[in-house]
Amino acid sequence: MVVTNSKYLKLRWINNVPNSWKIVAFQYILDFSVGFTPPTNKSEFYDSDDYDWVTISDLNSKVIFETKNKLSQKGVDNSGKLPVKKGSLLYSFKLSIGKVAFAGKDLYTNEAILAIVPKYDRCLGYLYYMLPIILEQNANINIYGAKIFNQEVINSSLIPVPPIQTQARIAEFLNKKTSEIDTIILKKEQMLLSLEEKKKTIIDETATKGLNPSASMKDSGIEWIGEIPEHWEVKPLGYLGSCQNGVSKGGDYFGEGYPFVSYGDIYKNYELPTQIEGLAKSSEEDREAYSVLYGDVFFTRTSETIEEIGIASTCLKTIENAVFSGFTIRFRPYNLKELYPEYSKYFFRSNYIRVSLVKEMNIVTRASLSQTLLKSLKVILPSYEDQKNIVLYFEKQFQIIDEAKEKISNQIDKLKEYRQSLISEAVTGKIDI
Repeated sequence: MVVTNSKYLKLRWINNVPNSWKIVAFQYILDFSVGFTPPTNKSEFYDSDDYDWVTISDLNSKVIFETKNKLSQKGVDNSGKLPVKKGSLLYSFKLSIGKVAFAGKDLYTNEAILAIVPKYDRCLGYLYYMLPIILEQNANINIYGAKIFNQEVINSSLIPVPPIQTQARIAEFLNKKTSEIDTIILKKEQMLLSLEEKKKTIIDETATKGLNPSASMKDSGIEWIGEIPEHWEVKPLGYLGSCQNGVSKGGDYFGEGYPFVSYGDIYKNYELPTQIEGLAKSSEEDREAYSVLYGDVFFTRTSETIEEIGIASTCLKTIENAVFSGFTIRFRPYNLKELYPEYSKYFFRSNYIRVSLVKEMNIVTRASLSQTLLKSLKVILPSYEDQKNIVLYFEKQFQIIDEAKEKISNQIDKLKEYRQSLISEAVTGKIDI
């Protein structure tokens, strides 16, 4: 394969391309439009199934035929925007950048998505793989370290353009290869989910039946749980401690100052991280009212989906001067000798908690968890000694599971790296196809 350094090429990461390829600025071969979001306080713009409206969360399929969010005729008319035509490439350029999909029908997008169409005859399959790489490499970095785009950056981005037949061959090659890799990744991700469910099954069974199969049992008073060990108790959460919603402030409150425990810190972890990235300009009063202490349990409070509500994370080391997100609720036990924090870490993350809360969850336009509902949650309470013994059992069992998960996660990371490398080399002519 003959390659040459192009006098037009400014992107060092490409280095060189085949002689038959061209390097062209985005604006000369592609047009793009940016979507819109109607005012969120006007429900009449949304309360309809008239038009599909793509948000970043929809960009998980290669072709989009249906969206979770819809716009009414009034919402579309208010925007003054024309629909994105079927076959256009949709590319996320804000927040979660680099996600790409085809429009499987005429639709609309929000303001975080570019709709890209060729000015001339181009293979859209090639552009599907090439554009995310090129645009991300051309992005600027803002003061917060995030990648950002503007119209000038997009239009001046340099794009390698092979002959149309070569574009088609590259697209066909990558369709086949990435499909094979994605199939393997999917199977491994399903293995991770199965291992995580195995952990929750162990928690559920042990936290409701204990470690001694010959122990005397009694009716729990919870119909779908049945019997529990005779010396265990069942108490509403509100009898065991107090609840407090997190701090709710405007955007200027965040980004600098003192530690801030975010929704994501809670959602992603059984145990609250001791090193957190979030910062907030909290006052002394804030830090007292919204403190984060050993033994506290934090629950996700509100989201667009019920699956993300009531997820718990336990603080096992006090985070000095920290406050926590207004999208969460803090439960603080009255007596840590009654509710062992290391036991809370597992118990409140169990399927039992999820099922109990979802049965009574308030669903309107968003799912939400109230303090009243949380306080009424029935806590199955082993003796303090039993809690400690159960934690030891969990840690032994979960060490084996977590080691298996780590091994699979490393395999997935390597497959994703290989996939990205394969795409990059193919769309820049580094491999013969």
